[in-house]
Amino acid sequence: MKGAALLIARTLLYRPWRTVVLLGGVGLGVAVMVALLAVGDALLAQARDRDVVAGGDVVLLPAGLDPEVLKVGAVTAMYLAIPHARFLTRQVLLGPRYVRTVAGASPEIVDKLVYVRTPDGRVHTARAGGLVSEAARRAGSALAVDLPAAADDVDPPWPVLLERLDRFHEPPVGAAGRTWAEWWYFNLATADGSYGYVSMIADRHRRVTVAVEWRRAGRPPVRWAERHDQTVLPITGAALVAGPHRVDLRHGAYVVRLRRRGFVADLVWRPVPHAYLPPLELDTGVVRSGYVVPALRAAVTGTVQGGGETVAVDAVGYHDHNWGAWSGITWEWGAVSTPEVALLAGSIRHASRPLREMVVSVYAVGAPRPGVLGVLRAPEPEREGWFAGPRIGDRAVRVPRRLTYRATSDAGDWLDVQFAVLAVTATPLRPAEGVGTDALERAPPGREVFLQLRGRYTVRGVVGGRTVAFVAPGFAETFVGMPR
Repeated sequence: MKGAALLIARTLLYRPWRTVVLLGGVGLGVAVMVALLAVGDALLAQARDRDVVAGGDVVLLPAGLDPEVLKVGAVTAMYLAIPHARFLTRQVLLGPRYVRTVAGASPEIVDKLVYVRTPDGRVHTARAGGLVSEAARRAGSALAVDLPAAADDVDPPWPVLLERLDRFHEPPVGAAGRTWAEWWYFNLATADGSYGYVSMIADRHRRVTVAVEWRRAGRPPVRWAERHDQTVLPITGAALVAGPHRVDLRHGAYVVRLRRRGFVADLVWRPVPHAYLPPLELDTGVVRSGYVVPALRAAVTGTVQGGGETVAVDAVGYHDHNWGAWSGITWEWGAVSTPEVALLAGSIRHASRPLREMVVSVYAVGAPRPGVLGVLRAPEPEREGWFAGPRIGDRAVRVPRRLTYRATSDAGDWLDVQFAVLAVTATPLRPAEGVGTDALERAPPGREVFLQLRGRYTVRGVVGGRTVAFVAPGFAETFVGMPR
């Protein structure tokens, strides 16, 4: 020990600067090592921190959120939520696109502020959490506990989820509700070329117009519409009733009953379970538009009596639900499905929001589990091969023979879509009212015309690493101007 001390002293005396540099370098190295060990220990502790993350390889947070907010509980941490978490978990993360990548996904709520009222009437603040025990175990979550009832909230039985998806809304008060409209829409197409539409459209006064079109191959079309003031809308899960017509949601199926002189229909839409688009709403302050698709593909059975005959129906159908203030709004829309895949495309346009592109969603609807394959973007469809379509008054509406577009995504997905028009229904619109119960009345010449198109889709491409190629019947909607 004395020899070492003597050596250090002589070295410091004879080579003072070299010794200082050497000791400084050693000290700096030790300090860096201590800092790295401290950072590594902090990262390990944070990875195990129940308030930040409970395990797994990837953590999804609300958009724009700094993870540190979860630690400090700042004002920006209030009311945090990931929209449509159920759909994101089941249909996207655990869907067919990532089946080989994602082993488990655990939706969790940690330390959420709640208020609890006790029997004595006092209100207490508390911190609550929630998870699905089976999902938490698959994702390796440190929070995994036995909460069997939570599974029904993230992955409820299909009939329960369907009732949560599909309900009517209260119209806004004042000027915002003047052009309010909300409707259930159903369509169907049979293998022999017959097809039909059923729309139940409510205005701001909750009056409902029932509009029906039934076209039997080789027969004159049946088309009618009537308004009813005596209505019941399923705001709280009840059946939709409009005079003698009604729709009941029973055990995961829509039971549709239509009664009119010369026309009687009893039809049932049975959606493919869990093949749906969750409720989405656009609200720009000028435009408010909501949209949900509970049935991207459905089996339709029943009977239709109209045009002097009774027909047994065995068809493929679709159902969606729209709501909003529709003054001055038009859109592009299309839907097609096969037993394996479904395609849904659309976007809305308004003077304050011109249509620049469509969102094209591709779903797997076959076994073993329906879900999202990919979401792509496409420009407004090209219209080709115009021809003279249905007549309104003394004028023929010009209709495109084909709609085509190419959809792509940043992930390398692509689709080429062509829609060949086979049949057209043209409805003139009142521009001041937009699409609502008044849309079915005659409009002055020179206004826009709403086209409901039935046709044949030819689709090819690659989505989620899977080849998508099919030819199938489907539907589209667009708008054209009335020729002068």
